[in-house]
Amino acid sequence: MRRTSAYSLGAVLLIGVMTVAALGVPVGAEEAQIKPADRAKIEKFLTHIVESGGGGRIVVEEWKPSPIPGVQELHYFIDAVGKRKPGIVYVAGDKLILGQIIDTSTEKNLTAGAVSRPTKLVYRMEDFDLKGRIPRGAPSARLKLIEFSDFQCPYCRQLYHTLDTLMAKYPGQVRIFYKHLPLVNIHPLAYTMALAAECAREQKAEAFWALHDDFFTNPETGGDVNALMIRLKVWAAKNGLNGDALTACVQQRKPADRIESDLRDANTLGITSTPVVIANGEFIGGAQPLTVFERLLAPAAGSQPPPAATPPSPQAP
Repeated sequence: MRRTSAYSLGAVLLIGVMTVAALGVPVGAEEAQIKPADRAKIEKFLTHIVESGGGGRIVVEEWKPSPIPGVQELHYFIDAVGKRKPGIVYVAGDKLILGQIIDTSTEKNLTAGAVSRPTKLVYRMEDFDLKGRIPRGAPSARLKLIEFSDFQCPYCRQLYHTLDTLMAKYPGQVRIFYKHLPLVNIHPLAYTMALAAECAREQKAEAFWALHDDFFTNPETGGDVNALMIRLKVWAAKNGLNGDALTACVQQRKPADRIESDLRDANTLGITSTPVVIANGEFIGGAQPLTVFERLLAPAAGSQPPPAATPPSPQAP
C-alpha cells in the first residue's frame, strides 16, 4: 500500500543561501509583507496528505515563529504503528514548505534540533470501535487484545495458533476482540470471508468464532468465490445454521459497515499489514511468539497470580 507522509517530502531551506527573497519576499522586508497563514486551511491540507496515504492520525501541537522572518513553524505528531512521531513543516502565507532549515554559518540543522524523538504510543480500548463485537474470553481477563487480522493471511494463521495456545495455557486471563483488515490486493477472498464471519454471527453469536476457527484451521488459499459459497453452505449445515441465508447475506454484503469501521480504525493507526495486536494498549506487529504475550501476563514483583478460571462462552463486550 502506498503511504505518504510529511517525512518523505523534502525541500531544504538554507539560511544565508535561501533567504526570504526566495520565498517571494524582498530581502529586508518586514514579516507583515507575507500575508498571515490561514491556519485552519493549512492544518486541513496537512491532515489530508498524511491521513489519505494511510500514514496514521495527525495531531497539531503548536504554531511558532521559525528562524526565517515571516515563516511560521507548525509542529505536529503522527500517531501510527505504535509510535508518536513528531514533525515540523514551515508556512509562509498560503505556502506549505516541507523540509529542513540548516544554518550554513554554524552548519547546524535547526529543524532536527527542534524535533523530539519518537515516543511509544499507548492505546486505549475506547480508541477503537468495538460496538457490537463478540469477544472471546472472560470480561475480567488481565490481558485484553484487539487483533487486526485477515482470514487468508498465513502470518495471521500462525498468530491464531499462538493465541489459541495462550488462551488454553492461561484460562480466564485473556480476552480477544477481532477486527477485520482484509488485504484484498493480495488476498482476493479475504473481504468475502470477513463478510461470511459477520453473517454467521448474525444467525448465532458463537458462530462468528466457530467460522473464524474453521477459516484458520482449514485455510482458503484460492480466489474462487463460488467454491467458497459451497464451503459455507456445507459448514452451515454442520453447525446448525441456514446455509442459504448465510450465502445470501454474504452476497448482499449486509454486515459491510462493521468491516469498513475496522478498516477506518486500521487507517487511523497507519496499519497496512497483518497481523497486528493491541495488547493492553501496547502495539505488537507481526506473528510474534507466545513469549511476547506471556510477558504481559507476568505478575508484578511481590504479587500472586490470580487463580485460573474456566473461560465463559463468547459474549458481548
